[in-house]
Amino acid sequence: MWQQEDTEIAHAESVHDEARGMRGVRFVIELGHIDPLDAAAVWWDQHGSARELFPGAECEMQSGSYREPSFVLRMSVSLPGASRFTQTSRFSAERVSPEVFVVVVDAFEENMLWTRGRATHRFSPGPDGTTLLEVTSLYAPKVPIAVLNQASLAAARAHQRRYLSGRRPTDEEREQFLSAIGAGPRADA
Repeated sequence: MWQQEDTEIAHAESVHDEARGMRGVRFVIELGHIDPLDAAAVWWDQHGSARELFPGAECEMQSGSYREPSFVLRMSVSLPGASRFTQTSRFSAERVSPEVFVVVVDAFEENMLWTRGRATHRFSPGPDGTTLLEVTSLYAPKVPIAVLNQASLAAARAHQRRYLSGRRPTDEEREQFLSAIGAGPRADA
């Protein structure tokens, strides 16, 4: 489950995208001994992530599917000390090299925290058979950017705990992600 703790990661850096009017944070964390493809496949299943990290979260696919390179998902969850948080985002995935996978999340619908958000998650091989996750989170914030940066770091740590505890993709999660990046059978084939 997601916990609001341990939001300090060495070498986190502030980033700005002046063209989009967004700012945020970039950092890298090690996910443990998991293949980058498997790590990305677990992450790609947003319904599964929501169930594991935010019990009680509601997810609704707005368009596309996990087998396509892009989908739109609406997620709603109760946040501690706040009202219900709703986010509608476009997720897209690609294989940028044989062992590197990128998932981009474009939170295009305004909510209580930002007018727009964009996060890039890059899964790549790390030292000694580990996987590194590089996250770049950008926002056009409605709240102090430090709050959003800490939430991004906390979410990455929550995912890291899933991998370190031995979480691996199910056969279905792996097949869906392979299909999304064009390396497996398509649902419409």
